[in-house]
Amino acid sequence: MTDTKKYVKVVNVFLITLILGALVIHLFLSKYINILSLVINLMVIGIILLILFSTMITYYILNDKEVNKHLMKINYTIIRCIFPIISNMGKFAGISKDEIRKIFIKINNAYIYSNKYGFNSESLIILIPHCIQNHNCKLKVTNNVENCKKCGMCKIKELLQIKEKYNTKVFIATGGTLARKIIVDNKPKAVIAVACERDLTSGVRDVKDIPVLGVFNSRPNGPCIDTNINIEEIEEAINFFTNK
Repeated sequence: MTDTKKYVKVVNVFLITLILGALVIHLFLSKYINILSLVINLMVIGIILLILFSTMITYYILNDKEVNKHLMKINYTIIRCIFPIISNMGKFAGISKDEIRKIFIKINNAYIYSNKYGFNSESLIILIPHCIQNHNCKLKVTNNVENCKKCGMCKIKELLQIKEKYNTKVFIATGGTLARKIIVDNKPKAVIAVACERDLTSGVRDVKDIPVLGVFNSRPNGPCIDTNINIEEIEEAINFFTNK
């Protein structure tokens, strides 16, 4: 099942639940408070129209169609608001939370790529999870990535090469709390974040004032151990933010 079909399926469940809930409220209140019942009906209709609009824009995004950046922004705002509900509704549609999270990050990235930036590479930071480091490595690189000896057993060596090439800051975060602290302490213009679906979604939703591009890590050995990363995606994100 494609991401588009997955998203539409979850939205359908959400809309059906919303409509049924509105009908129940209408049947209960219409006997007592006609005005309140009318207001609730109008609110529900408004929400349905917003969701239908958002679903149409999301359909174009997930199918790599060109979307006006202003419409993209409106859609992104709607998605951020309804994401918790959509995420929980997924189980009723047989769609996992990680699949919904992946769609959210795609929408987030599409929104960011619809804008233009011209930041200096020094003002960017790259956040990577500690599970990128090979689990057999005895070096502690969490506090200082420069402790890496560049043995090539993991992608930290290549990330340091990126750091040297662009003079961009690279940090390893052991969790969301540390990631937020790194962002607060360094005050970057933009963030390139590498993580799994859950951590990326949580991080992107936590950071509201600066653009965050999400890059999924691959997990050939299962979650949280010896994960991998596409270095080309990182370099592409840097070039985008620096308008090169």
